[in-house]
Amino acid sequence: MRPLLIFAYSASKAKLVNMQGRTIFLAILTAATLAAQPPARVRTPALAPITAITITGNKTIPTDAILAASSLKLNHEGSAAIFDATRDRLLNTGYFDTVSYSFEQKDLGFAVTFTVAEMKQVYSVRAEALPLTQDQLTQLLRTTQPLFYGLLPGTKPVLDRASAAIEQFLAPTNPGLRVRARVVAIAAERLEIQFTPAEGLPVIADITFEGSDLISPAELHIAAIENAIGQPFSDSGIQTLLDRVIRPLYEKHGRMRVKFGPITTQPAASVKGLNVHVTVTDGPTYKLTNVTAHVPEGPAPAGGQALDARRIVRMAALPALDKATYDDVVQSAPRVLDSLRGEGFLDATVTPNRTLNDADQTITAWYDVTTGEIYHFGHLDVIGLGLDGEAAIRKMWAVKPGDPFPASYQDRFVKGVKAEGLFDNLGDITCTPTINRQTRVVDVMLYFSTAPAAPPRRAQF
Repeated sequence: MRPLLIFAYSASKAKLVNMQGRTIFLAILTAATLAAQPPARVRTPALAPITAITITGNKTIPTDAILAASSLKLNHEGSAAIFDATRDRLLNTGYFDTVSYSFEQKDLGFAVTFTVAEMKQVYSVRAEALPLTQDQLTQLLRTTQPLFYGLLPGTKPVLDRASAAIEQFLAPTNPGLRVRARVVAIAAERLEIQFTPAEGLPVIADITFEGSDLISPAELHIAAIENAIGQPFSDSGIQTLLDRVIRPLYEKHGRMRVKFGPITTQPAASVKGLNVHVTVTDGPTYKLTNVTAHVPEGPAPAGGQALDARRIVRMAALPALDKATYDDVVQSAPRVLDSLRGEGFLDATVTPNRTLNDADQTITAWYDVTTGEIYHFGHLDVIGLGLDGEAAIRKMWAVKPGDPFPASYQDRFVKGVKAEGLFDNLGDITCTPTINRQTRVVDVMLYFSTAPAAPPRRAQF
C-alpha cells in the first residue's frame, strides 16, 4: 500500500509529512475550522456626519418647523448622545406628547428618523385686560414660538414661554407688567388660553342695562346680578355671560338678533371692582315657520319602531306653529330624548338647531337626532322578599326578557310599589340596573329592606 500524503502547516513553514496508516487530514481540518468562523463585524462608529433627517407622526405642525426646533442639520456630526439631546429638546417644547428616534448607517454617515405624537389638547388664544390686540398676539406667538400654528398646548413650558414673550413685548410701554396664562372655560365644552395681568382680572361689582323696549332695566338687572356679581370682567367673558343669561330672555319672544353693546365700565365707588353698563338693542321679532328633525337613515333598529322626522316632532309636543317660538323647540328637546330613551334608545342624543332667515325674519328649526342601538331587558333579580312577595313583584313587572328596555321604567315601578302599600314593615326599595354596553342588555336588581323596628313604648303610671 502506498503511503498517504497530507499537508500539515506549522507556524514557520509548510512541511510535507509522510504519514502511514493515519486518516487525519490536518490541512482539511484547518481549512474547515477557518471557514466556520463568523465574519468580522463592522463596528458602528460613535460619531458620524448626519446624511438624512426624517420626521414622522406630525399631523398639524409643519415638518420644517419641527426640523428647525430640533437644531439638527445635515452634514453636522451625529451620535446617540446628540440624538438623545434632540429628543429631549423636542419634548421640552411642550408641543409633543412623545418623541422617539432611530438611526442607521447610510452613505458614510447616520440617517436618523424622529417619530412625534403631537399634544391633543390645544386651544385658541386670547389676551384680556392687556394692551395687546388679537392680531398682535397671534403675530407675536408666530415669531417667538416656532411651533405655533394658531392653537397652543396648555402645557406649562409653552404657557411660561408665551407669557414671557408678551411681557418682553410690552415692557417698553408697560415696565414691570407681569402676565399670567391659564386655560379657562368660555362656553359649554369650549376652552381657550387667556393671557391676563398676573394680579388677575377686575371683578364685576354691578351691572346695569338700558335701551331695551321689551324687557325693563330692572328685570335685566335682577336676571344678571346673580350670575355676574363677583365674576372676573373681560370683553369675551361679559359677552359670554350675556349670551348665556340674557339672550334666552329675548329669544323666548323671537328677538333672535338682540345685540349687547356698547359695553362701558367704570370703577365702583364703594367696593373694589367695576360697574358695567350694557346698552341693549332688541332687534326685530322672528317667527317660527318650520320644525323638522334630522334622523339616521336606514331601517329601524331590531325591535324598534321606524323613526322619521314627523314622529320626532310629535314627541316634542310643541304648541301650534303660529304660537310656538324657538325657545319652545329648545325646551322640548328633553321631552324628545325621554321618549326615545323610553323606547330603549338609551344612547340617544337630541340637539336643537336653527337657521335664521333675515330677509323675511323667520326661523327654520330642527332636532339633530342620533339613536344608537336599542337596549333590551335581560332578567330581574328580587332580593329580600319571601316566595309569595317575589311572585307578586314579578307579576307586576311588565317588561319581558328580550323586550326593548324603557329607561327609568324601574324608577316608576318602585314608586308604584310604594304607592300600592303591598307589604307590611317595608323599608326602602333599592333598584340597581346593570347596563352592558357591549351586548346592549339591561339586568335589574330590586332589593327590599325591612323597616327598622319601632322603639318599645314606655309604660306610664
